[in-house]
Amino acid sequence: MYYISLDLEWNQAYAEKAIAVQKQIACRLRGEVIQIGAVKLDGNMRICGSYSVIVKPRFFKKIHRHVAELTGISQAKMDLGMSLYEAAESFRRFCDEDFVFLTWGPDDIPMLKENLHANGIPTDWLERTYDLQVMFAKENNDGKKQRSLEYAMEFYGIKQTLPAHDALNDAYFTALVAQKLQVKEDVKNYHLLTGDDFLENTVIGDADAGDAGYATVAKMLDDPQNLNPVCPLCGKPLERQTKPFHSKGQKYISLFHCKKDGDMFLTLRVSKNMNETYRAKRTVAKATEEDINLLKQKMKESAAYKRARSRRRKPKAEASAK
Repeated sequence: MYYISLDLEWNQAYAEKAIAVQKQIACRLRGEVIQIGAVKLDGNMRICGSYSVIVKPRFFKKIHRHVAELTGISQAKMDLGMSLYEAAESFRRFCDEDFVFLTWGPDDIPMLKENLHANGIPTDWLERTYDLQVMFAKENNDGKKQRSLEYAMEFYGIKQTLPAHDALNDAYFTALVAQKLQVKEDVKNYHLLTGDDFLENTVIGDADAGDAGYATVAKMLDDPQNLNPVCPLCGKPLERQTKPFHSKGQKYISLFHCKKDGDMFLTLRVSKNMNETYRAKRTVAKATEEDINLLKQKMKESAAYKRARSRRRKPKAEASAK
């Protein structure tokens, strides 16, 4: 297996242009990739290849002044770049058959996915990705602090011998930091490193990323995977204990029970897609007795509030009838 240290540079659009483009293509596109840089490491974490390409943007064709200053990529250089389709094809071949991505921070892969989706290019080969920033924090007892790449380089005594904000250079230094970490073990236990207590953590209905969005929130709640879910641990059907409770911030929480693995919360954090459909971050987590009591208390308070509100409205309706 290969480890691909990846870094991107992307062009930013001026606000009005960004909004207009996203409405036009009906999907999320926060920036447009203009450089892909990568370093390949073998199973022994030895560098065995590198990749770099300038990409000509399709939507945000004028380079942002700040991006040009930061990256040193000029308008002329960007205009001579490869199309994203060609770049994705050649980059995919560079990665080979069996590989995982290593990034510094959580931004690069989602940005690349947005770009590929906006151009109708498959993204299924981008799923196996690991954040070295998380590994660094865990291995050095740094809590959940998000240290910069420069901080990690200084920590390990790696000198900055090449200019920053060049995708290949940054990928190279990311690879050097990766060589100092226990990457193989961290990849195996990555779900523990992230600190998530979720038994399941997915996104459903993300039309901006190519999935079918939900026409309404009600249809989302009635989806069999949310209405009649199975236990992430044993695969047996879960027994519903409560109806979805609508909490603040478009969050819906349902209590379920597994005969083998106990009580669990299924939570949907709902947001809108660019095409006006709905998506949600769907999580399943173990529910403690304290959590359950808190949810039930909130449900009682909500029901009491609705009853009181209904009583206040009723006299007005009767008065208008007279």
